[in-house]
Amino acid sequence: MSSDERHHGRSAVTPRPAAVVTGGAGDIGREVVRLLAGHGLHVVVADIDRDRAQATAEEVGGTSVPLDVGDPDAWRAVVDHLTGRGLRLDAAVFNAGVALGEAEILDLDLTSYRRAWSVNVDGAVFGLRALVPLLQSAGGHAVVTASLAGLTAVPFDPVYAMTKHAIIGLVRGYAPTLAARGVGLHAVCPGLVDTAMLGAAREELDRLEFPLVRVADVAAALVACALGDDPGEVVVVQPGRAPLPYRFPGVPGGRTGTPMPELPSRLPIGTHRNG
Repeated sequence: MSSDERHHGRSAVTPRPAAVVTGGAGDIGREVVRLLAGHGLHVVVADIDRDRAQATAEEVGGTSVPLDVGDPDAWRAVVDHLTGRGLRLDAAVFNAGVALGEAEILDLDLTSYRRAWSVNVDGAVFGLRALVPLLQSAGGHAVVTASLAGLTAVPFDPVYAMTKHAIIGLVRGYAPTLAARGVGLHAVCPGLVDTAMLGAAREELDRLEFPLVRVADVAAALVACALGDDPGEVVVVQPGRAPLPYRFPGVPGGRTGTPMPELPSRLPIGTHRNG
């Protein structure tokens, strides 16, 4: 189904197309919400900050849901919000994320560690579990805000990098399964973005004159994936250049004398058969 058919071909009896944006009250999230609303979608702003989510939704005529993305049970409210209003889910943008800013594992605060995993990884996994059935009905797309930290080493925040590497593995591994169901799955990987998340690091980055990615460029890349036709890709966003798909290098193969067979999409490693 083409993006034109999904977003412009509805009739009077077709449910209104909608999008869900987690972290929708943050810097990147708000811009994503505005862009999606500009494409005619009803945007559901999901954020742990109830008041800011509601204010963002009201700006674009959307609605909001308070949501802790790391709570699997909380996603039921998002599904009920969509189905109860007769909305068709065309796009899901999993944008909620947190950083730790800690380089030393020995000094890691365990509460912050678990929160980072919960928001950055569980938020995408639980979101997909909840929303894939709705996306499948619409032939929609999901996109996760990842990071260049998911593609390279980040010594100043290795746990954040770990969570973003996990997202890249999730997207690359699950995208073929979803593509077979007509659902796209993508990740957008920006460099350091000019947002409040930079916190105390901004002063040092300013001193270094380090080029930052504009919020508008990240949001545009997320929306392009969410409303596009590609079944799945990882997109890099860097300062001063257009977003581009990342091409992963292959890994060395075995020397067995015969070609390595292609593995099936389902392989029950780690499970045990009865009997």
